Amino acid sequence: MTFSEFDIITLAVIAVAFVLAGLSKGFIGFGLPLISVPLCASVVSVPLAIALTAAPILLSNIYQAFHGGRQTVVLRRFWPLLLTLVPGVLIGAQVLARADHDAIAVIVGTLLLIFVLAQFFDIKPNIPARAERGLNPVIGIVSGLLGGVSSMFGPITITYLVALKLPKDMFISTIGVFYLFGIVPLYATLVITGVIARDEIIASFLVCIPLYAGLWFGTWLRGRMSQALFQRALLLGLVVISLNLIRRGLF
Repeated sequence: MTFSEFDIITLAVIAVAFVLAGLSKGFIGFGLPLISVPLCASVVSVPLAIALTAAPILLSNIYQAFHGGRQTVVLRRFWPLLLTLVPGVLIGAQVLARADHDAIAVIVGTLLLIFVLAQFFDIKPNIPARAERGLNPVIGIVSGLLGGVSSMFGPITITYLVALKLPKDMFISTIGVFYLFGIVPLYATLVITGVIARDEIIASFLVCIPLYAGLWFGTWLRGRMSQALFQRALLLGLVVISLNLIRRGLF
């Protein structure tokens, strides 16, 4: 796969996908794979859409995981989750490399739709501290399996961390560490199975250009636009994307 093989519409959709993903990341702190993977998957295969996110996700989460020096606290608190996350990812990535692309599109679309509806209706479960130890390994294996298949660790992990009521800075650091533990085995598996090769790696670094343009604009926009209005518009857009992916996979 090289960008020269794509028509202008495909290139435009990929560029817009990463601009919007960067915009969301800069404005509300998350949304990179949630936006870029489904939108890119409307014009390319789901495995290729996931491959394109490799460099952007890796670079952004290295910074997010280590910024503030809270990674040691995260590791001590969530090590059972991280321990089960990795094998879950490895199993899920094998499914991604071998499964029917239409079935993966339905899975990605359904995961996204569930997450968006939970956010739209402000569904925020409350998990007591005493339940955290038992839930950590369960959340790890489930997040790993779904993340390995779709690259979307967010729907499970974000909901879980919100339910634990983590402080804002701890939340950001924890998400970064979770993603690093998830994406490294995911992309390593995709390299070994041939889903990601030299051309995909080059393309992944190239999409960092529109991504960081969106990231800069999202950061600038944060102080000039209502976050509630932006999130509602973003969620409505994600509903359309998720329904289109499900339609594409089924029909």
